[in-house]
Amino acid sequence: MNSIIGYNGFLAPYRPFYSSDYQFFYSQDGAHTGFVTDLHVNDRLDVWNGMTLGANTFFVQRSAHSFCYIGQVNYWLTDERRTRLTASVYAGPNAIFAAPGKAGDFVTMVELRLQHNWSERFTQVVQNNMGWDTNTPVGTGSWYGLYTVGIYHLTPLVDTLFRAEWFDDVQGTRTGFATNYSEVTLGVNYHPNKIVELRPEIRGDFAGKPAYGASGRPGAHFSQLTGGISFLIKF
Repeated sequence: MNSIIGYNGFLAPYRPFYSSDYQFFYSQDGAHTGFVTDLHVNDRLDVWNGMTLGANTFFVQRSAHSFCYIGQVNYWLTDERRTRLTASVYAGPNAIFAAPGKAGDFVTMVELRLQHNWSERFTQVVQNNMGWDTNTPVGTGSWYGLYTVGIYHLTPLVDTLFRAEWFDDVQGTRTGFATNYSEVTLGVNYHPNKIVELRPEIRGDFAGKPAYGASGRPGAHFSQLTGGISFLIKF
């Protein structure tokens, strides 16, 4: 099953951008084997609870004791459903992948998210992830991330998209580099009909250490510029 954590979906039709944010890669896990339950308290409140077998598993445990808890609360502030508050927690041994050789014995990840529809055309998402991994080779590993995504319906056939993000891998247990990262992404979503989407984007990434290119070896870079395009057929 796909994770309930994070605005950026795991499957292409349910995500605004072709590329993923740092929180998606390093503070969430895309898929699990386990179960989740949804308690639909009322039209504005849903409470999710569940259990997984650890990071990215398929009917096996990630480690000997990797029974992990996953939970989420979603609350719409008004009946008009313009503003939604989300709080999530994911905790357990090997719940999220660490950088090679940097894994600890218990991960705790907390997510806070705000989604607001400013108008019929403009939606904004602000999301924060905070995580800790105990007893890693460098002590308790910690990481923090914050991003905002803006989606503007320019015409019935074209959406413009913007994402700005900051991510701090304090001890380097997520990415392998103890440094700050940031990225800015601009994109367009052209959907001439219900089944076709064309989504080009351009992205700039920046780090406090030479983390791009040659993975920290000579020739690595402090920044990188990438572009991408996805073509979706939905049925």
